[in-house]
Amino acid sequence: MTYSRIPLALLAFLALPYAAAAEVLSTSDPTIENSLCVGRDCGDPADFVTTHDEIVLSANNIRLRFEDTSDPGGNNASDDWALVPNDNLPGGQNRFILRNLTHHTDPFVVHGDAPTSAAYISATGRIGIGTMLPQERMHMVSAIGPGLRFEQTGNGLFQPQTWTMRGQTAFYVSDITAGTTPFRINRAAPDNTLVVDDTGNVGIGTLTPGAPLEVLDDETFSFFRITAASAAINQSVDITFTQGPLGTGELRYNIVDGDGPEMRLNADGDMVLDGTLTTGGPTCSGGCDAVFTKAQIIPERDYAARMWADGHLPHVGPTPPEAPINVSEKLGGMLNALEHAHVFIDRQNRRIETLEAERAAQDARFARLEAEKSAQAARLARLEARLTAIETGAWAD
Repeated sequence: MTYSRIPLALLAFLALPYAAAAEVLSTSDPTIENSLCVGRDCGDPADFVTTHDEIVLSANNIRLRFEDTSDPGGNNASDDWALVPNDNLPGGQNRFILRNLTHHTDPFVVHGDAPTSAAYISATGRIGIGTMLPQERMHMVSAIGPGLRFEQTGNGLFQPQTWTMRGQTAFYVSDITAGTTPFRINRAAPDNTLVVDDTGNVGIGTLTPGAPLEVLDDETFSFFRITAASAAINQSVDITFTQGPLGTGELRYNIVDGDGPEMRLNADGDMVLDGTLTTGGPTCSGGCDAVFTKAQIIPERDYAARMWADGHLPHVGPTPPEAPINVSEKLGGMLNALEHAHVFIDRQNRRIETLEAERAAQDARFARLEAEKSAQAARLARLEARLTAIETGAWAD
């Protein structure tokens, strides 16, 4: 490649303030050894000595234009670009623009009052926002609350929506549109406060959750709390797992009202309730209160025959030892049996009352017979006394 040396006189002419058109034509690649000023307002060439500028563009409206003459019809890249310092309108802004002249867009803009290291790319490819020493692939630095904002301006299908992520004394994600902060992590939160593993399991206090949700604590117990803040009283309940008094593990349900757990379930399956137990399961498939409808009463002889034949009370069902039972259904069957028993007892009582009345009547008849017998005996005794008197002659006396 051949380079041409431009005479110093020509360089001096190019560096003069713009007063007349100047044109340099060369059929080879020119070389300029000294500094170059281009523009209507170029000053004294001696200024280059103090500023050390190699090329100066000097005018009241400056633009460095890049025209690509490639044929776009041949699928060649052919957009035209320009570097534009400052707006050229009255009241315009001080800014530096990379402008796409083909699409009339400004994809890159730097305002004149942007601070030092507003955007910085280190030798390792890390990007610093507000720092010239980025420690990560992107590192944001601000005196107060560095943040990242996501704004959807919306169209016919999507509504406008804005989110921010910010790091201050806490890291949080805010819904700017709704005015809420749904996610927050306070500083100094311990390791593994919240973990989602590669299976989708969620761990609280554990790096390796073994269930869809696992809560881990280094103490002898662990619990989670459910709170209804608007409840009038007893706003919270704790679900606790503890080693328990047996040291084998115990699950507890505790309304946070200062009086201890309302339910305890130990490793042996023993449950302790401080209150009553009301079940909502199916009950009384055997009839229960329908016993009092005559059509539902099993005759006593049939009931006894079924009981002995089946080896259990009708409707109660078998209850093998050590086997699980349906408490609700079993209780309904027992109620049916109890009601049958009371029906039978009532019938027996009525029979007893009838028999007692019959016996009382018989006793009365027997008493009357005894009285009559006593009267007859008295009459017989009088007759015998008279007979004796007649025989002894005492009667004449």
